[in-house]
Amino acid sequence: MSQKNFLLILCDQLSATALSFYGNTYSRTPNLDKLAEKSSVFEYTYTPCPLCQPARASFWTSRYPHETGVRTNLPLQTYPRLKTNPADAEAKPMPSFPESIPAMGEFFSNAGYRCIHFGKTHDYGALKGFEVVPSEERKIPRTNPAINFDYETYLDIDTTEKAVHWLSQEAPSSSRPFLAVADLQNPHNICSFIGENREGCIPENFPLERSLPPLPENFEFDDLENRPNFIQYLCCAHRRLRHASHWTPLDYQYYLYAYYYYLSMVDEQIGSILDALSASGKADDTVIIFFADHGEGMAAHRMVTKYGVFYEESNRVPLLVSGPGIPKGRRIKGVASLLDILPTMLDYSGIAGGNFSGRSLLKALMGEADTTGNPYAVSEWHDEFRDYTVPGRMICDENYKYIQYLEPDSEELFDMKTDRLEKKNLARLPQYAPVLEEYRQKLLDHIKCTEDDFFHLSVSDTSAYRRHPLGYGFHEGLSAVEEYAQSLKRPK
Repeated sequence: MSQKNFLLILCDQLSATALSFYGNTYSRTPNLDKLAEKSSVFEYTYTPCPLCQPARASFWTSRYPHETGVRTNLPLQTYPRLKTNPADAEAKPMPSFPESIPAMGEFFSNAGYRCIHFGKTHDYGALKGFEVVPSEERKIPRTNPAINFDYETYLDIDTTEKAVHWLSQEAPSSSRPFLAVADLQNPHNICSFIGENREGCIPENFPLERSLPPLPENFEFDDLENRPNFIQYLCCAHRRLRHASHWTPLDYQYYLYAYYYYLSMVDEQIGSILDALSASGKADDTVIIFFADHGEGMAAHRMVTKYGVFYEESNRVPLLVSGPGIPKGRRIKGVASLLDILPTMLDYSGIAGGNFSGRSLLKALMGEADTTGNPYAVSEWHDEFRDYTVPGRMICDENYKYIQYLEPDSEELFDMKTDRLEKKNLARLPQYAPVLEEYRQKLLDHIKCTEDDFFHLSVSDTSAYRRHPLGYGFHEGLSAVEEYAQSLKRPK
């Protein structure tokens, strides 16, 4: 395959279930819809971690978070404490991204590509090999009384302008192939929307109720008592979940309205970037890849944002690929991982790869196979910052999803054929014991194969939390994330 250009467009906190080409009947994303029509669409793609920094360090390198060492959103990453090393009282700082792990920008720049990145980084050094264009906020007034804008929306304006300018002015005259990344923040602005409306939304600012998005079918948590303690008391862990804990169903509809608003804004910006590529004269020689780093709770199971949750809304992300030789309008079955993006790009370009945890999906992408061929997809969780660490792992295929947290009796099992909404945990049902054991073994085999230290990680003492009756609406006090933030401000 001759050298082709690449344009990667990605969003932050975008669930596949929010998009019409994955079945959503409310969202309006005309530019992404057009792109999907011209693309091969991967049906079931999963993030390696439902958190920004670990996910990004992973997909730029095709290595799991336990391999990169980037497991949290801490500004300076730290190695986790291990059960087997209690004498190590303090975590040891990791000063930089491991030099031993090559990244996407290095592979392509070494092959003669100009690698340029616009927008959100949050990569912990995994963007090495890219020319990273600095971002700046471009503030605009509110365009809707219900919708607040913060730095994420302001930065997206800058990212779009710079990406459009580069594609319009510099790309057309370039004699080198390019790998350009437009890394957009939205719909991540939904996080500050939740914070602004923690006491409940103001109805006067929103459209009439009949115009609001419907609540998802799995909004109600029918078997909360049958879930791991980590899930039962997730409101104790994360501030945004705590902020929403006393919301009414109508407040959740307002929240979904805001989420779709941010999504429509970023869709318009994606349209401008795609238009600039078309006008550049380079479109016919460019592979376009669209994806997101992780998903969003979207009111499923009464959840907002993400945070250690392996449900479809938080972990399943979009993945579209279009370009020379790639069939249009094709749906690719089987499970995929964001870790598969880098090896697929290298395989397509004929560039020698490395020791990746992801797999090339080129055969499926080029129409030579009906499915991805992946036996499973895996996602990991450690902590957002620290002080509420309950490590977890998820392994899934098209048949079942198995989840395990490092606390007693903390397993989940879902039938992906009959219960993709994950309404019923099968892990405790005797008739599913053989399936449960099968997927436990799949996870064990994966952990052994990838030298994952999962079973040696320590779990935080959560006794200061989880004291209220079962149900998010009974939450009292601050979350662990807020307590941690306050501890940083206290005098030493």
